[in-house]
Amino acid sequence: MLELLFLLLPVAAAYGWFMGRNSTKHKELKGRASITRNLSSGLNFLLTDQEDKAIEQLLELLDIEAATIETYLALATLFRRKGDWDKAIRIHEKLHHLKLPKPQAQQIQYELAKDYYSAGLYDRAENLLVTLVKSKKFAEPALKQLFSIFIATQEWEKAQLYSQAVNDTGSNVLQVGMANMLIEADKVNQLISINKLTALAERYPKSIRAKYELGLLALKNNDFNTAKSALLHIIQQKPQWSAELLPLLLQCQFEKEEWYQLLSNLANKKHNITAIALLSDWLAEHGSAIAAEQLLLDQVQQQPSIRLFQKLLQLRQQQSALAAESLSSIEGLVQAYLDKKVLFSCRNCGFKTRNQYWLCPSCQQWETVEPISGIDGR
Repeated sequence: MLELLFLLLPVAAAYGWFMGRNSTKHKELKGRASITRNLSSGLNFLLTDQEDKAIEQLLELLDIEAATIETYLALATLFRRKGDWDKAIRIHEKLHHLKLPKPQAQQIQYELAKDYYSAGLYDRAENLLVTLVKSKKFAEPALKQLFSIFIATQEWEKAQLYSQAVNDTGSNVLQVGMANMLIEADKVNQLISINKLTALAERYPKSIRAKYELGLLALKNNDFNTAKSALLHIIQQKPQWSAELLPLLLQCQFEKEEWYQLLSNLANKKHNITAIALLSDWLAEHGSAIAAEQLLLDQVQQQPSIRLFQKLLQLRQQQSALAAESLSSIEGLVQAYLDKKVLFSCRNCGFKTRNQYWLCPSCQQWETVEPISGIDGR
């Protein structure tokens, strides 16, 4: 009898192992079936426009299966784009409480901050973004989102807290944004000065505005050398700004030949319309009207421009009293046409306007609205 018991023990062990294995498989299959039912149910709710029920059904799966994070992130992004921020927030908050690898957790934290920003919950968004500034992967996007919050709330002085973090990223966009927000903060607090603007222009060389504001303030204080240096730096960096800067540089007491060389360089090398028009004025005053007219004719043939055509009409009117009356009506039509044309365009989003903006009203990017070029350009 004892021998029979020893013979049956291996059989019992094998039977137990087999049944246990089948039980585990059964539970696994049952769990998968449950997931499938919940997923199918959630998709059915989505297809029948019952989004709230769909979200509840799909979020239940997160407690069972966390391997589908990317699917949930895509779904939340879809809701955010549609303007359903509360739905996006619910999904991201649920994901945010899961124990996930650090890169995934930071991605969800960043997405949740964007949801809060879209919903106008700036304090919540800021609290999440502040911790991401220390992350190598998310430092730059987190700083850009923080700057968007400071723009929306006009809390310009907060940007100063992240000056080192901005420098560490090496991002030109962030550095330009930092320079502009520091200028805005100084203007609000009435702390703007030539020394501060000089320091900003040196610290953030990619910023046009720092030099532009420096030039304006220096002109106001009759510091012509500082103004000239700042404005000329902009022209070298961004020749398309000549239309705005040359009238200011006229006030900087240039020597006659120095002014001619500046205009000639911009006209011949950069083909700037405003420089060509001012160069024709200089030739008419210091040379001859014939030379001025020939310059305009040559330039119009090489580079068609409504503004140079208008300048040519004005010059011909000055030369001939007989032609003045007939040309005056044509020149008036040209001016009426130009009065309706835009002067600036955002290189980032294409926003067009007749006014100068340092911050694009459309895409909220700093220093992207620039003077336009082409047949109507200046």
